[in-house]
Amino acid sequence: MSGILMLAGRVPYPLDDGWKLRTFHLLRALASGSRPVDMVVFGEPGHSGCPEVLQALCRDVVVVPRVKAYAASDLLCGLVLPTPFSVLNYGDAEFARAVRELAGRNAYDLALVEDIVMAQYAPLVKGARRFLDMHNVESDLMARFAANCDNIFKRVYASVTAAKLGRYEQRTAEGFDAVFVCSAEDRALLERNGIRVPVHVVPNGVDCALHARNGSDREPMSLVFVGSMDYHANISGVEYFHAQVLPLLRERHPDLTVYVVGKNPPDRIRAMGGKGVVVTGAVDDVRPYLHRAAVSIVPLLVGGGTRLKILEAMAAGVPVVSTSLGAEGIGAVHGRDILIGDTARSFADAVSTLLGNPAEGERLALMGREFVRQRFDWSVVGQTLRHVVEQACGGAA
Repeated sequence: MSGILMLAGRVPYPLDDGWKLRTFHLLRALASGSRPVDMVVFGEPGHSGCPEVLQALCRDVVVVPRVKAYAASDLLCGLVLPTPFSVLNYGDAEFARAVRELAGRNAYDLALVEDIVMAQYAPLVKGARRFLDMHNVESDLMARFAANCDNIFKRVYASVTAAKLGRYEQRTAEGFDAVFVCSAEDRALLERNGIRVPVHVVPNGVDCALHARNGSDREPMSLVFVGSMDYHANISGVEYFHAQVLPLLRERHPDLTVYVVGKNPPDRIRAMGGKGVVVTGAVDDVRPYLHRAAVSIVPLLVGGGTRLKILEAMAAGVPVVSTSLGAEGIGAVHGRDILIGDTARSFADAVSTLLGNPAEGERLALMGREFVRQRFDWSVVGQTLRHVVEQACGGAA
């Protein structure tokens, strides 16, 4: 029987960020079907091995060390060449050789490519139906970053890159049989941008059973933000909250504690630590921080896809306050499943409402958990993925 080949830019384990979570669970859903799954993946710098959990899911995993790093010449090429810098940065002859070798040894009827930067390798898998999984619409993400960037040089570079990414996404998608996105909003955006191949919504998900509350007590005056702190959207969101929202909350709740939980915080985020702000850095498990928080905050100003941080907080039984953009792609209803605040004042008011009324917080938390259980548990998302694959391959996935 022909198999499935997944191409990915990073090893999707351990599950310590949103990209890894989505990629791992899509891989696990495919591996639960009837077709064998192989993977070619870039290894993290200094880590060339393959985790046992991936070896258990896949028939064959080829890890290619990624030695390329950003350099001034790469940035210049990204400015003057038609191909976006991020795509150039993932070009690698050894990775291409590994794909050719595996595709020459095995028959594949489907190739699943994780992210637009890896799409350059899809033509090497001859005879297979090709699916592109877009964790974000990168052109839109870059355009939003440019619009919110104060540094004029970064803003200009990001604007140029966004335009190139848009053109690259449009012409590259034509080489695929279908595209996966995380939300209906991303699908509509791609279609407005001229993508003509079928676009399927395969949302991000959450393991509801894994995140269920364990009976621990809440800290009544505590907020939590969870996210990788080496990601620009999370950095700008935390900076916005700290500078504009937190002072308003301190006027009403002077004993408030804010936990910023996520790996690799830059120095300017670490500098926020103290005076009721705890910057944890990487943690082994985010669930204890979620379970004891009174409110989960998502003050994002840029981003795309579906916010795993919101799904995880809801699954953990924590009421969520977000910006509209932060909750984009989920379909949660303000006042029923979530509270929305798009200005510093309205965001602070929403958080203050929940801090001052724990019963309302518990009601919102219960509604949010039921919402994600029905729509976003990974078991539900896996069924959606397998259904799309079955249709494409003309048989059981």
